[in-house]
Amino acid sequence: MVLPTLSNLKTWASTSNGILAKMALKMAIASVLAFAIAKWWHWEYPFYAVIAAIIVMSSTHGSTLLLGFQRLIGTAIGAIGGAIFAVMLGSNVWSLGLSVFLTIFLSNYWKFTEAAKLAGYISAIVILNYNASPWLYAWRRFLETLLGIVIALLVNHFIFPTSAGAELRRCLSQTLTHLEQFYALVVDCAFTGSYDRATADELKISINSLLQQKNELWKEVRQGQTREPVETRINEAWEFLVGRIWQHILTMEHTVLVREQDTLWQILSIELSQLARETRSAMLTLADAVTSYKSHVFLPEIEVALTDATKRFNHLQQLKQEDYPINEILRFFTFFYTMEEVGRKLQRMTNISS
Repeated sequence: MVLPTLSNLKTWASTSNGILAKMALKMAIASVLAFAIAKWWHWEYPFYAVIAAIIVMSSTHGSTLLLGFQRLIGTAIGAIGGAIFAVMLGSNVWSLGLSVFLTIFLSNYWKFTEAAKLAGYISAIVILNYNASPWLYAWRRFLETLLGIVIALLVNHFIFPTSAGAELRRCLSQTLTHLEQFYALVVDCAFTGSYDRATADELKISINSLLQQKNELWKEVRQGQTREPVETRINEAWEFLVGRIWQHILTMEHTVLVREQDTLWQILSIELSQLARETRSAMLTLADAVTSYKSHVFLPEIEVALTDATKRFNHLQQLKQEDYPINEILRFFTFFYTMEEVGRKLQRMTNISS
């Protein structure tokens, strides 16, 4: 009875809810440790350490380190700026306004964009809350933030550690799954004329967010912040190919939404439906392959679908403008070539190591 339960728990831990639960648990552990250590050292405001430990905690060690670095920089700029203006002008509205303005401006000017708001926040705290010595107060706030960051890094390293490579695989899998759903909506619109715009907009927001995560994770992987050996890492061509597939589907969406009639689109409905089925299947197969560490995937069906659709499409090259408006012909040709490109890029992804 124990083994099936452990197996089920391990499976659940790899799901979206399981990942969220592990992240919440790590944040809880880090906050308790940061608070306990700060109280043990008799620090006046241990909650600053708790805040830092929670805020900088991220899915991987590398991203936590980056967030921690940004928060430390923001705290340092804000603490120094607040202390300087508190000493020069005291605690008043003029000191507050000038300090917040300059710390935020300088953080952005020095390219610490993510730290800018925090710098302004810390400078305001120093000016409004210091007692006898602004410099001592600022130094203590810096130490509390540093403690929270160190605790977060240690917890992330030893408790449910997730390498950038494993997180990248999960991110790519989710991206391909969402792309498949978005692609299905677009193709359905091409054949039926109906479009679930609300669902499509939600998917586009989610895909954009995943693509941003993917870019950050690729940086970590390139910097070696992953436990995967080089020979098992995801081929870097996937970064380009996934991005291009996303752009192709957006082009398909635009094309079907601006069309004015669907007579021409029905001519290849059988072949395009077959290609759409195999394309969706390929996306889901690759989404599974990238998380299961399959090094090679074979999808001969998509090649057959591409060949059949292209062969049928070649018979349409003699379409005359008097039969169909030239704008509709161009729209349909754009849709077909873009749909074909999606299939070709999926083929490339199956032919390279994942």
